[in-house]
Amino acid sequence: FRDINAQCEVGLVTVTKTMSSERFEDCDDDFRTILGEIKLDLNIISKRSGEQKKAAIRKAERKAEDAERVLQDMESESQIAPAAFRIGMNSKVRKYRSELEKVKRDLSQANSSSRDDLLAGSRTYGTHQDPAVVQASQRGRLLKGTDSLHRATDSIVRSKQVAAESEAIGTETLEDLVGQREQLLRAGETVQETDEEVSKAKRILISMGKRVITDKLIMFTIILLELGIIGGVVYWKFFS
Repeated sequence: FRDINAQCEVGLVTVTKTMSSERFEDCDDDFRTILGEIKLDLNIISKRSGEQKKAAIRKAERKAEDAERVLQDMESESQIAPAAFRIGMNSKVRKYRSELEKVKRDLSQANSSSRDDLLAGSRTYGTHQDPAVVQASQRGRLLKGTDSLHRATDSIVRSKQVAAESEAIGTETLEDLVGQREQLLRAGETVQETDEEVSKAKRILISMGKRVITDKLIMFTIILLELGIIGGVVYWKFFS
């Protein structure tokens, strides 16, 4: 019965791994496609300058926004998925979230580099630096830092939520597996009891069969004795 329990548990794990949300898989394909395009755009951005570089950055940022929406859809799908499948989905979402944040940081650095290039170019037209330009640059950097801080905070909050959900799912799945194991053990005990009853009935039938054979032998012996007596009486009466 331990072998049966092990096979059932392996079967449950296999089914759990092979099942998934079709919508989640579609979003998975879309996200990987968009992320690949953004990485190509980053490679192009590193080779551009001026307005061409800014245009390429804006294009990549729009794609990053699309990737963010797709990732949010994946998070929604993982939250409504059955408990047995949610852990794998959340793990993939966390991985993609990390990759997307890295791409966003690269875009932010490229954007900052583009602004610095423009400021450096503007300084070449005069010997004195424009205070307004300096103030605008400082304000841009401050806003950029604040935005990065907000994104990091949101990412940490989401990570904590996903971790809490994963822990709850793991506990729930473990409880389900324990319940299924107890059911299998009870079923095994029932089968064992049935087997014992069948063995007992088999022994009774064998005993009854032996008794029937013994009764038949006794009866056959009595008949032979009666025939012998009758034969003796007839012989004594008519031939003696």
